[in-house]
Amino acid sequence: MGTAINRKHTKLPMTKIDILVQNGLVVTIDERQPIIEDGAVAINQGRIVAVGSMAEIAGQYQAKKILDARRKAVMPGFVDTHHHFLQNFHKGTRDDLALIEWIDSVSIPRIRVAVQDYLQGVYDIQIHASKLGCVDTIKSGITTILNMEWATHPTVIDVFEQAGIRVWHTITMTDQWISPEVILPHDRLLVLADELMERCQTSVNGRIAFSYGLACPNSCSEGLIKEVRSLADRNQIPIHIHIAETEYEWDNIHKKFGTTPTGHLHNLGLLGPDVQGAHSIWLSDEDIELYRQTGTKVAHNPECNMKVADGIAPITKMLEAGLVVSLGTDSCAVNDNMDMFEAMRTAAFLQKVTTMDPAVLPAPTTLRMATLGGAEALRMENEIGSLEAGKKADLILVDLSGSHMRPINNLENSLVYCANAHDIQTVICDGQIVMEDRQIMTLDEEEWVSNATQYAYERFTAEGIELPNYYSL
Repeated sequence: MGTAINRKHTKLPMTKIDILVQNGLVVTIDERQPIIEDGAVAINQGRIVAVGSMAEIAGQYQAKKILDARRKAVMPGFVDTHHHFLQNFHKGTRDDLALIEWIDSVSIPRIRVAVQDYLQGVYDIQIHASKLGCVDTIKSGITTILNMEWATHPTVIDVFEQAGIRVWHTITMTDQWISPEVILPHDRLLVLADELMERCQTSVNGRIAFSYGLACPNSCSEGLIKEVRSLADRNQIPIHIHIAETEYEWDNIHKKFGTTPTGHLHNLGLLGPDVQGAHSIWLSDEDIELYRQTGTKVAHNPECNMKVADGIAPITKMLEAGLVVSLGTDSCAVNDNMDMFEAMRTAAFLQKVTTMDPAVLPAPTTLRMATLGGAEALRMENEIGSLEAGKKADLILVDLSGSHMRPINNLENSLVYCANAHDIQTVICDGQIVMEDRQIMTLDEEEWVSNATQYAYERFTAEGIELPNYYSL
């Protein structure tokens, strides 16, 4: 007669994993279970293997590293779909200029230095800008960022890899209108694009990707726009472009071509599901319909648009039309920080006051724009943007214990309207702890920041750009 097995007391072996985040308020951005109280996230080999309650998960996994998320929100890392690291050197400059004047007096003089240095084989200014930008990115809880730059040597990819973040590195392509001092010779521009594309293809764990970046309809000839569309189709590479950012752009394009900037790009065959239109402020209802028909995505940058008085993008109409809308911080020169909590709060407030409807852009929608909406804009929604088993482990822990956060009447509302970047305690990207308890683990923060600001001070003043003595404090 066989021996009976007491299955009731048989203990199954625990699965070994890299990281277990436990005891947190888990904000999944997943409609099936949007918030899990006393939740946990299990991570192994760079991916999420389980999301659920502690009761469901705690007994199943044995982790090399346990992160206690008590009194913290656990949510997807932010996806910032529009930024310029070089302009981090412009923080706190002018706040009294419209965009065109700001470009001429603030941006161009510094971009000229970067472009001329690049042409002479000197890449330090862009490398230091990227280092400063990576520190800001991590401290802001941004795990994926689209960074649009001018002349950047492939060595900047090394910086992104060391920092441990996910980057869409985008080269700005232009051939007219803007100062000729910052326009790369066409052949050199195409060679650089190929070099960056090839370097990104070999990045660690594929964390760094490449996209083409057209500056704007004003600064790109019809020939260049068609050429980039052709390159994007051939290489299966997306396109990022400033669209309908200013009334000036709208007037200029309408005068030259008898249509809107959006209509002009559509007529040239540029728009499509692989295109992200940064700003997209001056859009008619017909333009929004063109976005819908072509699947063109939107990168909304509310704080930048406010500071230089560009206008307010019709985000409510876009969402009603079913467009994919994401959030960006734009540069620290026309926003002055990379706080995605601020970007969410401002985006929501602007839509409520311009539509005179307090119900538009509710907190869950705004949170989604800053996470899964960004992933959708970058066509990465199957990989990042929400906390789901199988996705890449990109997540942040947000401290909820501060007086400005308590009491918590509604977690999603509190994250959008009460939190700020300083509440971000821990950042995980690709399953790697990049920051823990506000200490960046992948780099020396003080060294990167001090060296970057000191180098910028010396390089810019050598070119006659006036800066205060305390610039590099």
